[in-house]
Amino acid sequence: MGDWYTEPLEELAQEFTGPEWEQTVKIARQENEWFTPIQIGQAISALRREMLTPARLREWLSGYRKPADFETRQVGIVMAGNLPLVGFADLAAVVVAGHRAVVKPSSKDRALTRFVIKKLRESGCEIESAEELQPEELDGVIATGGDAARAHFARRFSGIPALLRGNRQSVAVLTGRETDGEIKSLADDMFLYWGLGCRSVTRLFVPRGWDMEAFAEKMSRQAPESHPKYAECYRYARAMAAMGADRWADGGFFVLRQVDMHTGPVAPRVAEVLWSEYGSADETAGWLARHEGVLQCAAGAVPESFPRRAALGRTQFPGWRDYADGVDTMEFLLGL
Repeated sequence: MGDWYTEPLEELAQEFTGPEWEQTVKIARQENEWFTPIQIGQAISALRREMLTPARLREWLSGYRKPADFETRQVGIVMAGNLPLVGFADLAAVVVAGHRAVVKPSSKDRALTRFVIKKLRESGCEIESAEELQPEELDGVIATGGDAARAHFARRFSGIPALLRGNRQSVAVLTGRETDGEIKSLADDMFLYWGLGCRSVTRLFVPRGWDMEAFAEKMSRQAPESHPKYAECYRYARAMAAMGADRWADGGFFVLRQVDMHTGPVAPRVAEVLWSEYGSADETAGWLARHEGVLQCAAGAVPESFPRRAALGRTQFPGWRDYADGVDTMEFLLGL
């Protein structure tokens, strides 16, 4: 595909099957108790559908051109591990651009990452796996972690170009006119991958007077697969909500807890989703504008001015150009 190295990615799409892959999934489950075969399967299905087809790759790369003086660089990647292959898009962008990659896998997602690295290396890609990245050996770095990790990365990689990512969260704005199908789709936004990702909707904005008990009852039919750790988190969230002063509703497998509309972004517990009541569309638009810098995406009735909008049911299925934190990874790589 022109100057881009897309063939290894197209070939990779066919590799997630067979005994070697099945063993990898088994090991991944041992490394991270949240990575069930169903969750891993959902992540791989999304990659195949949203990213690894020739049409999706062409669409992504159509807006870029390699500089005439482009040179191959060595790029370090520090992977997160909260979701299956959550760092794949960064690695893929390095591969497609034609750079060499040095990857530090997360201990929570080592097996899946190493499987992908192995298959890409078999297709001729220059990729190494390392326990630590050495800044003096790199021409640039992409690193993802929490806010504390981001501060550490900023110090460690201060001498080279760096794309650093910290904590983000996602929200949804509802109008009360959503169809049953849209509400069902919202369940994916909220509960796919147990709500652990930065694209998981963990706060809802609803019209004043919204019947939260009825909403909780509808959502109770969308329970994810049974998981002992998640069940434990749900019991804890329910107990904390019952002891608190906030309004709350029990969704059967998760808790809805109200926070004031003027409260800024708050990280909820696992198995907990926050909600705030608004009086006007301007009120929600103002909240989104004030806190845009810590939001990964916003779904539903979101103003067109918000830069990372998504339809209900789509937050967990990003495409190539749904860059984390809104920072264009390919532009960063082409500018090294």
